[in-house]
Amino acid sequence: MKYTDFSRLLAERGNEVQGIHLGLHRITGVISSLGNPHLASPVLHIGGTNGKGSVAAMSDSILRHAGWKSGLYTSPHLVRLGERIRVNGCEIPPRRLAAVAEKVFQAESRLLRCGHIDRPLTYFEVLTACAFCHFASERVDVAVVEVGLGGRLDATNVVQPQVCVITGISYDHQALLGRTLSEIASEKAGIIKPGVPVVSGCRPGPGRKVIREQARALGAPLWELDRDIRLNLSPAKGGRCIMDLQTPRRRYARLRPGLAGLHQARNAALSVAAVEALKQLPAGPRAIRAGLRRVEWPGRMDLYDARRATLLDGAHNPEGARVLKDFLERAGNREVYLVFGVLRDKEVSSLAGTLFPLAKEIHLARVRNSRGMDPDEIASRLPRFRSRIRLHQDALDALRSAWERCPARGLVVVTGSLYLVGELIEAVRAESPPSVRGR
Repeated sequence: MKYTDFSRLLAERGNEVQGIHLGLHRITGVISSLGNPHLASPVLHIGGTNGKGSVAAMSDSILRHAGWKSGLYTSPHLVRLGERIRVNGCEIPPRRLAAVAEKVFQAESRLLRCGHIDRPLTYFEVLTACAFCHFASERVDVAVVEVGLGGRLDATNVVQPQVCVITGISYDHQALLGRTLSEIASEKAGIIKPGVPVVSGCRPGPGRKVIREQARALGAPLWELDRDIRLNLSPAKGGRCIMDLQTPRRRYARLRPGLAGLHQARNAALSVAAVEALKQLPAGPRAIRAGLRRVEWPGRMDLYDARRATLLDGAHNPEGARVLKDFLERAGNREVYLVFGVLRDKEVSSLAGTLFPLAKEIHLARVRNSRGMDPDEIASRLPRFRSRIRLHQDALDALRSAWERCPARGLVVVTGSLYLVGELIEAVRAESPPSVRGR
């Protein structure tokens, strides 16, 4: 199978979220027929509402710096599908992805013909099966796997992890996961397994209560941030921080996470604790220090020196917007020119209410996704900001307009959706010499 054929067949599965059919029987049937590749290596399974991708990227970086061959599965991608499936930091090549997918499609066809599964795999299930097959063939020492959506019925939840992480619980995807934090937490707590250590970043509230109850019911040892894991922060350049960290195993002084934003200190602490809990895959202090410092996770508080200073951040839910607001307020009094696009199923009024007051101008663009909200509709919902809003049907036009109108010492911020960031990141990079990137 050629990669172009694979891309077409995958696209025919429909939108990744709108076409979702939560449940494990299809993915279980297919990967069982492929020899259970998801059982070939130890797994660090990471769920939660926000921060799970960052925790996955940092955990993977630490493990690689410790000398382990690590597989990393994350979603969504920004530019290329291969970004989701990595081994030792390298994306799966297109030809290899197509070859793996061909085996997955063949297994799916056999099971459909004999009635062992009721319908074809979803977009996300196909890629999840491809990731497990690739990791098994590459004989990785460990697979770091990010939950796609929810947890209990997410396709990744076929794994038998060595460690689970719940980064935190907040509102997102309520139509699928529940309207209350307790309901959302119950879905995300579904990745907790009997006797398997859990590392939790949940703050006080109903989410933390649910995680505690689930861990207790399953006899899963629980390490909690702010109780068993403690950190002290001091600010550093570029919106980063220096942190002193105490885990149940060790004390680390003056760690320097490479990702910007004070919230990344909590994600770094969860990563360190999770790797420590992987007892059979030791990572010493030197690997932890280097892994945190050198991690890369594009599109999240990602600053570039383009035509104007440009920050990319895929804040797409209320908590993410609050984190971005805090980052911008700490950055000083630079004029902000916002490039904003959002999906229809997101809480646009909440996102805008948090971010729009910070902006001198707001350049609205449609996200190139079947769920993208029309800029006119966004503006109609937010009449109090209408004098600052400029409408664009094309995201690149919105970015160029923001660059042109932003003063020399201003800041252009691209946000509202990771899909929008993915559309524009190559254009931003093209205007940003590597030697003067904002990292």
